[in-house]
Amino acid sequence: MVFEAIPGGPMDRWADATDPAKHLEVSLSILRDFVPWEYERCANISLTDDGGVLTGRFPPTVRKPVVTLPGGGKVLGLADVVVLNDPITGQGSNNASKCAASYLKSIVEHGDRPYDEEFMRAAFETFWDEAQFPTIWTNALLGPPPDHVLQLLGAAGEEPRIAHRFANDFDDPQDFFEWFMDPDKAATYLADLAKS
Repeated sequence: MVFEAIPGGPMDRWADATDPAKHLEVSLSILRDFVPWEYERCANISLTDDGGVLTGRFPPTVRKPVVTLPGGGKVLGLADVVVLNDPITGQGSNNASKCAASYLKSIVEHGDRPYDEEFMRAAFETFWDEAQFPTIWTNALLGPPPDHVLQLLGAAGEEPRIAHRFANDFDDPQDFFEWFMDPDKAATYLADLAKS
């Protein structure tokens, strides 16, 4: 199970989860209070082992991509080191593999020229051209959904084309900016679907 809580909100109970047994107890209390039908299904659960729990918090962060080591060498950050997204949209592994692929392409295209700080910054900017979309989308999903998003998600329950597009956009979040992130584009999308 994965729980995400707003800091200080009613599900933010993890300060008391000081050992694995307490972690399970806190998890069950959240299920009981917020999704009791799931709590009923978990009446007889137990941890597979004491290492089966993880608790933590972090702010989504985009960092500068190049760092200078004490000896003067330059290092280019990769994936979560430079673009750390909240796990709500599951983009962490996508960003890691896409960052590696982007950097590889930049390296191959760079050829025999020096791999200096200018190259590193340019390689990151090429990656950021794609990574900005899952980052912005993920951050948008951390707050209360605006009305147009609620309309889209509600409509997805009735219209498989919306549900299909939503699910497939996890692979390419840039498409969310064509229909999901903007209220006017969402209204146009829904109107076009109604006509077809």
